[in-house]
Amino acid sequence: MNILLPIETINREIDFKIILGARLSGQGHKIYIGQHDFLMSLLSSMECGLYIGKNIFHRRASEEDGSRYYQLKKRGFDIIYLHEEGGVFAGNQDQWRKTLAFQYNPAIFDGKDRLCVWGEFQKDFDQTRCSRVPIHVVGHPRFDLYRPQFKSFYQEEVGDIQRKFGNYILINGNYAWANHGRGLQNTFPDPRNSADIEERLKRVHYYKYFTSQMVAMVELTHVLAAKFPNLIFIYRPHPSEDHHYYKTVFNEVANIIVNHEGPVNSWILGAKALIHDGCTTAIEATIAGIPVINYKPIFDPVCDIWLANSMGLKATSLEEIIALVDNIENFKKTDIEVLDPLAHDLLFNLQGDSFSALESIVEYKIEEKRLDDTKSPERSFIQHRYAQIKAKVWAQKILQPHKSKGLQYHATKFYGFDRTAMSSKMERAERLYGKNISWTYHNENLITIDQ
Repeated sequence: MNILLPIETINREIDFKIILGARLSGQGHKIYIGQHDFLMSLLSSMECGLYIGKNIFHRRASEEDGSRYYQLKKRGFDIIYLHEEGGVFAGNQDQWRKTLAFQYNPAIFDGKDRLCVWGEFQKDFDQTRCSRVPIHVVGHPRFDLYRPQFKSFYQEEVGDIQRKFGNYILINGNYAWANHGRGLQNTFPDPRNSADIEERLKRVHYYKYFTSQMVAMVELTHVLAAKFPNLIFIYRPHPSEDHHYYKTVFNEVANIIVNHEGPVNSWILGAKALIHDGCTTAIEATIAGIPVINYKPIFDPVCDIWLANSMGLKATSLEEIIALVDNIENFKKTDIEVLDPLAHDLLFNLQGDSFSALESIVEYKIEEKRLDDTKSPERSFIQHRYAQIKAKVWAQKILQPHKSKGLQYHATKFYGFDRTAMSSKMERAERLYGKNISWTYHNENLITIDQ
């Protein structure tokens, strides 16, 4: 069975997909973990399988033609659609529904597919939109990685980080509306929007709010660094942001480190506390038992990201947050059990085992398709496709320099698999599950688990 695990953002997705691949290994499957466009480029040499991810759609739901979906179906693949951000939305519940409707249309799926959602809220909404595809509440496995059973997977990395930086507080940015990696044209992308007054004013409103909040977080980081010179403050930009902005505004401040190396998991697990506004990492830190502070000097219900901001302690002024950091050793961690019931409706991980929930669906589909004829690409075909793509990217850099910012943006999110790093992760997965995993490093875009 071919099992495709597409990746858009390495630092967000690689660990849980390696763990999922490890759990499914040893059953005779061919598991492909790779950059999502590269996986699609191999499709002409594949027959039959499962596609587990969200990268089949590249446009807003109202404009999506489903071309990738139909390519996969033509090659005998069924889809297990796993959303990456199914509960972390701005505004009120009506806005959440609009955001979900904007992102994907469940009516495109058929009865052989499975739609895996974060919580009951998302399931209830999607059931009003489509009754053909089975919908399952599974949460998202990446949140499960913060549970005690996965501690050994990160132990070495956490130790390395702590030895290098000592005591540190992690501050996470989430301000792509104001500081997108592609520039302001991503916030104001289409001249036609100027004719849609409501859409144009909404974008201006978001830009104003997130710019103000971003600058407030920059000020906070500078103030904390001056107030607590013996603490290190790791500022971690969102993958979609322009990281150079932060390297400029924090230039040469000795105890402020702008860092986006590797998955965020080890950085959260090694931190004394996490400071954020509207960032998914607050949920991750809460599950890990790491103290969380939500710093929000400006409140706007239209822009507030409720689920993330329901985690941890609240601070609205510099004085409040200085007092909290000054008393960091006595922090009270968020009690998941007493969170608003709506949080549990939005995210299954707050009460259930996401890996097991997803894996049961995958195993059911594997059994359903076990008699289907399978074809997998030869290694020579994989390397030929890789060479073609590398040549295309090189040509774009030379012949279309206006695309350089977009290429750099994508390279920040998917910077390529490092063979040594992947080997370390596979070895840790082997120890975690007590089994040998046969795997192959093909190139910076693809690794496979071969049995």
